[in-house]
Amino acid sequence: MLVLLVFWSFRLGQQQREAQQTALAGLGDFTPSVTYTGVYGGAGIALDATRNKFAILNPLMGTETKVFDFADLVAVEVCRDGSSLQKTNRGSHAVGAAVGAALLGPAGLLLGGLTGSKRNIEKINKLSLKVYTNDLVAPVHEIVFHDVRGSKPESFIVKTAMADLDAWHGRFKTILQKTNAAA
Repeated sequence: MLVLLVFWSFRLGQQQREAQQTALAGLGDFTPSVTYTGVYGGAGIALDATRNKFAILNPLMGTETKVFDFADLVAVEVCRDGSSLQKTNRGSHAVGAAVGAALLGPAGLLLGGLTGSKRNIEKINKLSLKVYTNDLVAPVHEIVFHDVRGSKPESFIVKTAMADLDAWHGRFKTILQKTNAAA
């Protein structure tokens, strides 16, 4: 049963990558500098650093790929199990973050609960990045980096997801800072 589940997950991921690559190839004025394929059929994301654009990719869900200018980005939020850990928007760069977040970034917030008692074993179910745009029809896009119930924070899969999440959060924070500086 486990082998079947692993095969199904691998196959879904392969189909998702192929569908997202096809969707990106169909965009005339978008050349991705960096791409993230979402997990388990979820949305992916791509950045075109030369054209100052990003794309939200979700072809397996029947949603068309949406391309946004960097100026269309309103805010970005790191979420763990549905709760916001850190939100950055156009006007919040001067506001100080929590000490753990300032020193360690979102990964510090995610791992913050690990410093307590050994009896309290914390689990992570879902890690995601919410991207807020100025699109009035669909302003919020959630990019899932990890979605496995009961995962241990020190596991390889969670650490890998946190590293990817941290990198993408940093990219979007940089976009917001550049947009604020230009305004």
